[in-house]
Amino acid sequence: MIDARDLLCRVGSCVALFMAVTGIAGCGSTPVTAPTEFADYNSPGATFACEYPKDWQSDGGGKRGLEWAKFKSGPAEIRIDTGVAGSLMGDIGGSFAGSDAEQLGPEFEPVHGVHESGKDAAEQQFSGYKEVGEIEVIEVSLGPARRSEFTAASTFGSGLRGYRATALGKDKAVYAYCVCPESDWKTLQPAFEKVLLSLRRGQSE
Repeated sequence: MIDARDLLCRVGSCVALFMAVTGIAGCGSTPVTAPTEFADYNSPGATFACEYPKDWQSDGGGKRGLEWAKFKSGPAEIRIDTGVAGSLMGDIGGSFAGSDAEQLGPEFEPVHGVHESGKDAAEQQFSGYKEVGEIEVIEVSLGPARRSEFTAASTFGSGLRGYRATALGKDKAVYAYCVCPESDWKTLQPAFEKVLLSLRRGQSE
C-alpha cells in the first residue's frame, strides 16, 4: 500500500515537471526587452556600416567586399550580407531604364527588381516564408533600398516575423534580415527599423 505522504510527493513531482515543461509558474522564457542603446558596426572592407543593439552579441567578417555581420539576442537575429550579383543586376537595369524609371514609379527602379529576385533565397532560408503587404521604399544613405515585412514558421512552434531588406551600394548589394518570434515583434520592430535605416557606407581604416 502506498503511503499518503508518498502519494502526495509523487503527485507534487509530476505537477512540478509539467509546470517546468510547459513554462508555467515563472519557469517560462523572460520577456524580450526593447533595445535602448545602439553601437556602430563597420564591416572589414567598409562595404557597409550600421547601428545595432549595443547589448546584443555581434560578429562579422569577410573580405574583398563580400562581407557579413550578425547581431543576436536569444531567438532574435539581424543578419547582413553583401554580394556582387545584385549590384550588377542593378547596374544593368539602370543602364536600360535611366531616368525613365523614376518617372514610371519606384517599382521600375533597379533596386526593386533586385529585391524581388531575393524572395527565392528567403523562401529557401525560412520555412513557410510569406511576405506581408507591399514592398516598401526606405531611405538609407548607402543607396536605393527596399524593405518587405514577412512571416515564417519556426521549429519551436511559434511563428516568426521580420523584415527583409535590400540596398544597392556603390559597387555591392547589401541584403539584411531582421527576424524574431511573433510574440516579440511589436517590441523589437522599432529597433529593426532603426538598424535598417542606419545602413550606410563604412569608413576605411
